[in-house]
Amino acid sequence: MPSNSTKLGSNLSQWPEILMAALIGTLAIYLAWPQIFPGSEQSNEANLANLQKRATILSQISDPIQRDSMCIGLSAYGRQLDLHISKDARIFISGMVGQENGGHLGIYYFLRNYLFPRELDVSIDRKAIFTEHGFDGVLPNSIDELRTNNFDLLLNLETNGNISLQPLTEKGVPK
Repeated sequence: MPSNSTKLGSNLSQWPEILMAALIGTLAIYLAWPQIFPGSEQSNEANLANLQKRATILSQISDPIQRDSMCIGLSAYGRQLDLHISKDARIFISGMVGQENGGHLGIYYFLRNYLFPRELDVSIDRKAIFTEHGFDGVLPNSIDELRTNNFDLLLNLETNGNISLQPLTEKGVPK
């Protein structure tokens, strides 16, 4: 039969585990509380309650373009452009080459995703090189050079963040 000192020693050896479990539990409650019971100052934050409200609203919208416009406008733009231009149109995106345009990479990748399987190029020679600062490539000298190189649509990234369309052939005209 074990002695009282042996029982006491085994109980003491469990204290670090009990203390660690209590600390982890307290931290979990501290992190979960504002997600489950958000305060009024969290009305615009991405917590569970707000995400549930947003999911309910979005689930009532059947049009994917309208649903995308309530989340990320560029997704809606890309999806709408996909619906209205020919599936075999070749697209040139200006304003992507050079270090000063590295901030436009997100726009490029969104459009590349939504406009697939169309060819999207940022360099007239179709040999753009992606670097840590953006794309290195060859810019066209004119609209006619884009046409000569079989591009159907020019997406011009403007300095104010807007995108303008310039159809170069019949395939590039939105329908």
